[in-house]
This record gives sequence, structure tokens and C-alpha cells, in this order.
Amino acid sequence: MWKRWTRTQPEAETELSDEALLPALARGEESAFLTVYRRRQASIYRYGLHLSGDPDVAAEVVQETFLSLLRDAGRLDASRGTVLSWLFAVARNQVLKQLRGRRQHLSLEDEEQDELVAGGCLVTELEQEQLSSRLRETMATLPPVYREVLVLCDMQELSYEEVAAIAGCPTGTVRSRLHRARALLAGKLKPLVGLPS
Repeated sequence: MWKRWTRTQPEAETELSDEALLPALARGEESAFLTVYRRRQASIYRYGLHLSGDPDVAAEVVQETFLSLLRDAGRLDASRGTVLSWLFAVARNQVLKQLRGRRQHLSLEDEEQDELVAGGCLVTELEQEQLSSRLRETMATLPPVYREVLVLCDMQELSYEEVAAIAGCPTGTVRSRLHRARALLAGKLKPLVGLPS
């Protein structure tokens, strides 16, 4: 099934979109797979880490997600959504499957959350580090449906439509969950940053 090609990628191929690479992926071309993998692996890992809080789960999610891409590339239809949205949807299902198997609580932990706290603020490095730690702890207390939309919309910067496709819910639900998630997070963070309630 899998064709061996040279290890170097043609420059033109690395410039193609994920969707343009779908036919080559369906044919089992290694260079097309490697291009998509190199582009998207880090995002899928961070997403898995955000949702699970466990680096081992995140690594397993990446592996299973890209194995699914190898297996199902021929069935993907670029007109129905982006390859990235499909990868996030598979990763989401893998995280849930892993966590059900391990009976763990969902949590979010990643250095990228530092940006949410520090964006535009002039605080010392120590204060920033403490706030980042508290932010991660506070986000971990949010219900998973709210945490998920925060990660996908605010951290992965996906559109409402993409998040709706990943989460399997209407766009309006994504908007309302994101609004509620931001409100819950802001309410929990107010006492931490000394703002009046």
C-alpha cells in the first residue's frame, strides 16, 4: 500500500495545501504524508496535551491520528472541510478514547497559555510565570466542553465553523460555549489578578 519515495521533498510539494496533497496521500505517496505530518504534528500534539494534560496521551493521539490519515486519506473530501479540521476531529476522538481508557480528568497544560495572560501586560517575569501557572490550573477546572472551544478557538485560532465540525455541534453552540467559557474563566481569574468582582 505504501510507496517508497526519496526522502527529500520536492519544493513544489511543500508549497501545496493539505487539500491539494489529498490525491497523493490517497495513492500512498510518502513525501505527501511527510509534508502534512511536518506541518500539522505539533498542532495535534499541543491539542492532545491541552485536552488531556498528559504528554503520553498527546503522543499517542498524534500517532493514532496520523495512522488514521494514512488509512483514510482516500475517503477524505476537501469540499467537506479542511484536512486540519479532520485531523483535529480524529485527535479529539482519540483523546476521549484514551481518557476513557485511563479514567483521567481532562486538563490543559502548555506554555502557549502564557500568551493569554501576558498579552500586552507589563508584568515581571515571575508574576507572569505565576499567573500562567494559575491560568492553567483555572482552565483545568472548566468543564471539558468549554475548555475544548477555548483551546480550538483562542489557542489554535480555528474558525467557528471548523470547531463546530470538530466538536460535532452547530456553529451557534460553539459561539455560546466560547462566550460562556470566556466568562467563566474571567470570573475565576478576577480574584487572582486583583480585579474587583
